[in-house]
Amino acid sequence: QRIAAVDLAPGLKYFGCSIHGQLDLNEDGLVDLAVGSLGNAVLLWSRSVVQINASIRFEPSKINIFTKDCKRNGKDATCMSAFVCFTAVFLSAHFQTASVALRYNATIDERRYTPRAQLDESGERHTQKGLVLLAGQEHCDKLQFHVLDTADYVKPVTFSIDYELEHPENGPMLDDGWPTSLKVSVPFWNGCNEDEHCVPDLVLDARSDVPSAMEYCQWALRRSPSDCSAFSLSFDTSVFVIESSRRRVAVEATLENRGENAYSTVLNISFSRNLQFASLIAKDDTDINIDCMTEDKNPNKKVCNVSYPFFRAKAKVAFRLDFEFSKWVFLQSMEIYLITSSDSEEKESTKEDNFAHLNYHLKYEADLLFTRTSSLDYYEIRSNSSLGRYDSIGPPFHCTFKLQNLGFFPVEGVTIKLTMPVATRAGNRLLLLTEFMVDQENTTCNIWGNTTDYRRTPAEEDLSRTPHLNHSNSDVVSIDCNVKLAPNEEMNLHLRGNLWMKSLKALKFKSLKLTTNAALQRRFGSPFIFREEDPSRQITFEISKPEESQIPIWIILGSTLGGLLLLALLVLALWKLGFFKSGSRRRAEEREQNGQGLE
Repeated sequence: QRIAAVDLAPGLKYFGCSIHGQLDLNEDGLVDLAVGSLGNAVLLWSRSVVQINASIRFEPSKINIFTKDCKRNGKDATCMSAFVCFTAVFLSAHFQTASVALRYNATIDERRYTPRAQLDESGERHTQKGLVLLAGQEHCDKLQFHVLDTADYVKPVTFSIDYELEHPENGPMLDDGWPTSLKVSVPFWNGCNEDEHCVPDLVLDARSDVPSAMEYCQWALRRSPSDCSAFSLSFDTSVFVIESSRRRVAVEATLENRGENAYSTVLNISFSRNLQFASLIAKDDTDINIDCMTEDKNPNKKVCNVSYPFFRAKAKVAFRLDFEFSKWVFLQSMEIYLITSSDSEEKESTKEDNFAHLNYHLKYEADLLFTRTSSLDYYEIRSNSSLGRYDSIGPPFHCTFKLQNLGFFPVEGVTIKLTMPVATRAGNRLLLLTEFMVDQENTTCNIWGNTTDYRRTPAEEDLSRTPHLNHSNSDVVSIDCNVKLAPNEEMNLHLRGNLWMKSLKALKFKSLKLTTNAALQRRFGSPFIFREEDPSRQITFEISKPEESQIPIWIILGSTLGGLLLLALLVLALWKLGFFKSGSRRRAEEREQNGQGLE
C-alpha cells in the first residue's frame, strides 16, 4: 500500500523519515502506525478487516431422477433448493456490531456447455445478488432450481459462488488471505439401498437363427424323423447348416438386471473373422438405448453402452444382432461372444450368466448348378454301316458335364466322380475314350481303367438280358476330380471318344443303353453338403439294331393265312345261325308295309 504525503496534508516534508508500529491508540485491537515528518507526526490506523465464511447446502441432499416432482416448461423435472449462506467475522472486537455489504454470483455447471440444471427465477444457470451482513450473524438466500432430463447421471451437478464487497474502497476490507469463492457439488441418488452400494445382477441370454443339422433336415429337406436322425449322426460332431440363400446371421438376445441399478453397463461383442457386424436393434419399443462403437485396433469387436449412465433395477431389454458373412474370409466355424459388465460391484456368485458364447461348427449348403450335354444320344447299327468315315472305329461322341458355383461361398472339399462303361464283363469293348479335358486351371484329376487292353476280336456275347450297362455291371473308366470353385466360377469336364463298332456289331442285342454317370461326393471333413440326396447326372447312349428286331417272312405269311381262315369260319357260323336270312325277311316285311300304306 502506498500512502502519499500530499494526500494527507499539504506542506509535509520528509514524510516517512521515521515510523513506529507498536501502539493501539484508538483501542480497536489493531496496531496503529505513527509516521514522522519534518516538524510533524502523522498517526495512521487500519481499516477493519473482515472474513466472509460461505457455505451451500441442498434440500434434498441428493438429486432423485427416479421421481420427477415438478414440471418446468411443460416437462417433468426434479425440483430442489440451494441455501447459500454467508457469515461476516470481524477480526477486531471493536467492530462486532458492524455490518458489511456483499455482492455474489451463483452459477450451475459452470464448466459445461449445456447445464443439467437451471434456476427457477431466471430459467438460466446464472444469477447475481447483493446482501448486507451483520457481524457474527449468518444470512442465507434460498435459490430454487430444477434438474433437467439428462443422460449424465454419474458426475454431480456443481454449484459455484464468487463474492466480493459491495464497497471495497470504503469501510471494512476483506482479509487478503481469505477465500472469496466456493464450489459445491450435489450428487445424484443412485437408487440403491441406504448404504448407497449398488449390487446389480445382470443376466444375458442369446441364441442364433442358424439351424442345427436336425432342424435343417426337417425344415429344408423335409425328411422323416428317422432319416433326419441318421443325417445329423452322419457328421463327426454337432454341426449347424448355412443354407445356400443365407447371407446373414441373426442373434436374438436379452439383457436383464435382476438386482439394483448397474452403473456404466457395457456390452462387449466379439465375433470371428468370417463375420461382419451389420446392426444392433432394440426391440419392443423400449426406451433403453444401446450405443455401440468399433475398436480401431480390432474390427471384430464392438463395445456398447447400455442405457448410459445406468441400467435400472429390474429392467430388461431385448435386441437383435445382425452379422453378414464376409466375402473374403471363409471358415468352417462361427463364433460370437457376448459379455456384459458394469462399474457396480456384482456378486461373484451371479456372474456366471453374464456372458453368452455361440460357437458353431458349420456346414454350408452348396449352391451348384450341375448340367450335362452330349453330341450323341441315339445310334442305329445297320448291316451295311460303313466304318470308313469313322477311322474304322465308330461314330464319335462328345460329352460335357458343367458345374457352376452360384453361391456366395467358395466351394472346396468336393469331388466329382465320373464312370463311363467301356467294355462288357466278358471283355468286349463298347467304346473308346480318346480324350478327357478340364477347362479349369489347377484342377487335379485321376483316371483309372482307360489303359486296359480288351479283346481285339470280339467274342460272342448275348446282352439281350442286360440292355442297360453302367458302372454296376460293366468295366468302366473312372475319373475323380477335385472341385475348387470360387463364387460365380464354373468348370467343364469334356469326354471325347468313339463307339467300338466291331464289338457292337458282333454282340447280340436289340437295344442297348450305355450310361455315363457323374456324381458329386463330399470328401471327409468337407464343409459343404448337398440338398439333393443323390447329386448325380447321367448321359445315356441308346444303340439299336433294326435288323435284329425284324420279324421273319414265314411268320408274317402264317399270321396272314391264319387270319383269313379265322374270318371265313366266323362268316360261316353267322350264316348257319341265319344272321343273313333274318335281315332279308326284315327288309321284305318293310316293303309290304309300305305298299299297304299307299293303298
